[in-house]
Amino acid sequence: MSWEDAWQQGRTGWDAGQSSPLLQHLVASGELRGRHALVPGCGAGYDVVTLAESFEVATGQDLAPTARARFEEVRAQAGISPERALYLTGDFFHDDPGAPFDLVWDYTFLCAIDPSLRPRWAARMAEIIAPGGILAALIFPVLQDHPEREAERMAQGPPFPLRPADVEALIATDFTTRRLEPVPARLSHPGREGLEWLGLFVRR
Repeated sequence: MSWEDAWQQGRTGWDAGQSSPLLQHLVASGELRGRHALVPGCGAGYDVVTLAESFEVATGQDLAPTARARFEEVRAQAGISPERALYLTGDFFHDDPGAPFDLVWDYTFLCAIDPSLRPRWAARMAEIIAPGGILAALIFPVLQDHPEREAERMAQGPPFPLRPADVEALIATDFTTRRLEPVPARLSHPGREGLEWLGLFVRR
């Protein structure tokens, strides 16, 4: 089933109903700010709206046209103008989302694509993030301490499990690691505690 089919049929169990608590914390603390941010696989756009609080323009990109209606509802409820929170229907790997970006926020995008596409994901991030810009990856689900669950989820995904060190290695040619650490339970969505890591990587 395609992502568009999932939206049309209301099969969006991944939708947590709000922006990532960790992203809210990073924005409120002033750690993430700049001119232009991108959220690939943005879905309903909660994270796009949060980033619009500290970026001049936050762009969400998603394959599913049907998600746009929910995105517009979320944006309007937050009181963010359409000029500052944009929704683009398109393919992250092929369509131009308006690069370069000061920040790309990846949460449940890398884990949603086929693992064979991970090298292409890394190359694309290097293409669209400006030198000195940030790739902020909320790495999920991290099951490396539970190999049986990891193997089962890898066979059944998405989401496909990720290992923080593997993500770091994917982008090591073009990015320098600023932070790579577990997310405190209080900053995870309920049910995802202990399964998330934050990676902040700076484009060389």
